[in-house]
Amino acid sequence: MKGITVQELKDDTLYGLGLEVISGSKGLSRKIYNQRIQKLGLVITGNMVYLHPHRVQILGNIEISYLRSLTDAERKRIIRELCRNDVVCFIVTRNLKVPEYFLATTEDEGIPLLRTKLVTSVFIERITKFLEERLAPTTTVHGVLLDIFGVGTLIMGRPGIGKSENALELIMRGHRLVVDDAVCVKKMGAIDLYGESPKMIKSLLEIRGIGIVDIGQLFGVSAVRDTKKIELAIELFDWDNNAECERVGLREEKYSLLGLDLPLVRIPVSSGKNVSAIIELACRTHILKKHGVNTLEELEKRTLRSMGGGS
Repeated sequence: MKGITVQELKDDTLYGLGLEVISGSKGLSRKIYNQRIQKLGLVITGNMVYLHPHRVQILGNIEISYLRSLTDAERKRIIRELCRNDVVCFIVTRNLKVPEYFLATTEDEGIPLLRTKLVTSVFIERITKFLEERLAPTTTVHGVLLDIFGVGTLIMGRPGIGKSENALELIMRGHRLVVDDAVCVKKMGAIDLYGESPKMIKSLLEIRGIGIVDIGQLFGVSAVRDTKKIELAIELFDWDNNAECERVGLREEKYSLLGLDLPLVRIPVSSGKNVSAIIELACRTHILKKHGVNTLEELEKRTLRSMGGGS
């Protein structure tokens, strides 16, 4: 299972979490596996049944103020109970002062206690985005990912069928390359898939007969992009007179990726066929469908009107 350490959380600079370790530094190697965080809320009153283990636990002004309002014995009891649970780490917002017993207990138990200057609402928004990005389910797909008319298009097919060559043709028409050969796919949230390039091959394209070329250097930075939401899958396959090919558009095929279904267009490849133009057409058709325009439905309506005497 994919996870990140509390140390990686602490070292973040991209999301501006601004964390410092104030206790329990020996536990910085603890792993975070859950994308969801918990603001302690009622748990701080002693209702440990509401505590979700294995999550990052957030303490804001309400929680710290409540701890301060307790007697010394009650405060120690609740802090001990909190630290007995399988908590990854505690984070205090607003740069609030933490009770000394909390510092001592987390240090003894090796539970990282961190602090940020951010207000609670802003910090929760930022850490949620950070965890969703870093802990998103991922996979690698062999293919080419392009931004065609704003549509993230994943082009797949057997080695040597012409994925990269068609990608080059599409780039020369003004479309943008995300990644060639190894598409790193992340599932963000419940319904979105995003593709990006490994740093090693960023903006590179392999063209048989030429070799590796740098699209960013050849066509400028506007010809490449770092990441793109994947909306459409296209499979190139060798033309076979016996193979079934969609002629009318009645059947909508799907490509399953990380548990989500993408619209799939299968394009037969044969000598002399302008595949890149067909890929562009598939993307235009996808855009029309997103806007509620379905050519087959329109044809059916025309047919019915014709059968009705043109009325």
